[in-house]
Amino acid sequence: MKIKLSILFICLAMSIFSQEKVDISFIDAPLLTVLKKAEASFDVKFSFNTEVIEKKNFSFKKKKCLLIHLITEIERQTPLIFNQINERYYYITVNKDHTPIDFNLLNEVQVTSYVTSAINKKKNSAISINPQQLGPLPGLTEPDVLESLKIIPGVQSPNETASGIYIRGGTPNQNLVLWDGIKMYSYGHFFGMLSAFNPYTTKEIILSKSGTEARYGNRVSGVIDIKTKENIPEKITGNFGFNMTHADAFLNVPFSDKTSVSISARRSFSDIIKTFTFNKLFTRVFSTFDSNQKDQNIIDKEINFSRVNKLDFYDYTTKFVYKPSENESFHLSFLHTGNKMYNDLIVPEYEDHYNDKLNIKNTGISVNWERKVNETTTHNVKSYYSNFNLTYKGVYNYLDNYLDLFSSKNNSINDFGLTYNVNYSFNKQSDLFLGYDFSSTKAKYDLDYSYAIEGENRYSSIEKDKGTNNTHSIFGEYQYDDNDWNINTGVRFNYFSKIDKFVLEPRLYFEKKLNKNFNFKASFEQKHQALIQLIEFQTSSLGFDLENEIWTQVNNDNIPLQKSLQTSYGVLFNQKNWTIDIESYYKMVSGMTSLTSGYNDQTDDFSNGKGKVFGVDLLISKHFNNYKTWINYSYTKNRFKFLDLENTYFPANHDITHYFSWSQAYKLKNYEFSLGWIYRTGNPYTAVKEFYTDSDGNPFIDLDSDNINAHRLPNYHRLDASMSYSFNFSQKWKGKLGFSILNIYNQKNIFNRYYTAVPMRNSNNEIKYQLKQVDKISLGITPNIVFRVSF
Repeated sequence: MKIKLSILFICLAMSIFSQEKVDISFIDAPLLTVLKKAEASFDVKFSFNTEVIEKKNFSFKKKKCLLIHLITEIERQTPLIFNQINERYYYITVNKDHTPIDFNLLNEVQVTSYVTSAINKKKNSAISINPQQLGPLPGLTEPDVLESLKIIPGVQSPNETASGIYIRGGTPNQNLVLWDGIKMYSYGHFFGMLSAFNPYTTKEIILSKSGTEARYGNRVSGVIDIKTKENIPEKITGNFGFNMTHADAFLNVPFSDKTSVSISARRSFSDIIKTFTFNKLFTRVFSTFDSNQKDQNIIDKEINFSRVNKLDFYDYTTKFVYKPSENESFHLSFLHTGNKMYNDLIVPEYEDHYNDKLNIKNTGISVNWERKVNETTTHNVKSYYSNFNLTYKGVYNYLDNYLDLFSSKNNSINDFGLTYNVNYSFNKQSDLFLGYDFSSTKAKYDLDYSYAIEGENRYSSIEKDKGTNNTHSIFGEYQYDDNDWNINTGVRFNYFSKIDKFVLEPRLYFEKKLNKNFNFKASFEQKHQALIQLIEFQTSSLGFDLENEIWTQVNNDNIPLQKSLQTSYGVLFNQKNWTIDIESYYKMVSGMTSLTSGYNDQTDDFSNGKGKVFGVDLLISKHFNNYKTWINYSYTKNRFKFLDLENTYFPANHDITHYFSWSQAYKLKNYEFSLGWIYRTGNPYTAVKEFYTDSDGNPFIDLDSDNINAHRLPNYHRLDASMSYSFNFSQKWKGKLGFSILNIYNQKNIFNRYYTAVPMRNSNNEIKYQLKQVDKISLGITPNIVFRVSF
């Protein structure tokens, strides 16, 4: 342990990337043209009132010009002043005392460098993340859209995946995940180990944990709103690269100063070469399946077996941008993600054969039109279509056809939505936002499961459900912001056609400046959800416990409408590169639905219940020139109660009482390093009360339903690190080389435990079932390498 702790406190030396240098030549050019050229050349963003740059021209010529040189010259020739918000964003003023003019960016952003320079806190309590400016996070060679959220207090992943995002006790399916306005239903590759979203197309990620704006609906937990790039470059730009799991490319092509098309593609190459990183991920994904075989002494050198396994993923995007004027824009976005898995294992000695096939696809398209009519009024129309489809088939044969298991699953969603809203600004302090939202969601699932002993069918079941729900919503928000008060209040009124029900969702967030450095904040919100995920245990009973959830609609029978109510309050301190944010919250969720077998393994009946979550989130961050460090701590008490089970509250399956992480980053010239340590409470689990076989030889596992989740797995801890080096091939072409390592000291963490019955042939050639404890083991020490080129 001393060695582990000594590694933890290693100080890494690191630093500032070399600044961009470009050739500048302007002769009496309009200042708007100059600023657009600077934004494209130096990858920065200027916010300004167009009136302050009208009728202003600029002349300047310099070889290998730095951004600071250009800004200095503009300030010398004009009355403008450039105020830097962070490494990428600036706002422009005209008065000498730097009093800001009314800019959208300035109004939205409250605390810059909330955690690092690329993570900022907005005035509506949301967190804004710019993946392009993040630099390497601990254990990541390049930005990951969903992994980057985990450095925010209150965001956790009990199952160690990128897509398994639990926000303040809410499950992943309770989060609203949007990609350019498209609702996403599958957002992980390699069974969630990687995000399904290309970070190099992403402009901004907006995370809302509480105080959610009324424009967001139909989910009871957090909001993850992913927005892609929409700039029109002056010339073709892009990047491409690879790491040890996949290769990708991104290209942005301008057709005029008003039109551009960007495309991106990513694909795994495990079908061509299986790298050490892929092998580590493969071991982690199939840890429970393989542990069953290890219990039978199969996966070792003593027993021969043959295996064919394929894990492939891909995603590609296209975006068309048209900006006919400064006040109008049109975007058309398309996304397709896919995952394929084929697993075939044959053990000749036992005459066992295991075969799994899985295919997951999510396709979406969206249209976004926005027009600013005048200085006070802006109209926006959005429409999207999203399609999700999952198919699975598993056939297991044990002991020369003694036991045959079969399972198939189909789950699909077709979702169409249309939104209109208008934003009206009364003045610099007050805004009114009104809108109408319509969505039509069709969900369907088919489950087929059976098993036979010596050719005699012993059990079979078929479950089906389908339905369409149309949701009509009217919403309104009022925003007020001055130097002392920031108020965002709204209401959302929903009608769900499938259950013929009207619901009201009030939202409120306010923040009061106590003095120069301290702010008090509080929020209240109510939400509802009509499309949920249920865990089905037929797939798991085969030993293949991946993707065992199905999307289904609420009804008036056994799946009620989910409802959540959350309140929060806290204090924010910000001074001299110190940020301290502490916030407590209380959340109640009703209408929860589970299959009872998730807790007692004896029945597939539905059980309804409720939950309550109390928590405290703490962030402490400090910047020392090129060194940044931050501490993230969360205390959570997450409890469920199901009346059909134990009629008392018990720890939720994903309840993590204490979560602590300490991260740091340091920059030096063209090098950048990061180091992070995570320590948290182990996940809860339920022990076995009794294991027996009936007179027909069928096994039964009776979990201790009087003490659900009363036990804890060992505490989880891990140390991760990463580094990168940036360089220039030429003035136009740039390169980047990175290296990362997860779980440096190779800690054997267990994040899930369950039990299964395995048929075995004894010395008398009789088939007997044995109770097996199955532990899901976390990633071991996992290195990765990345190489990228941009132009």
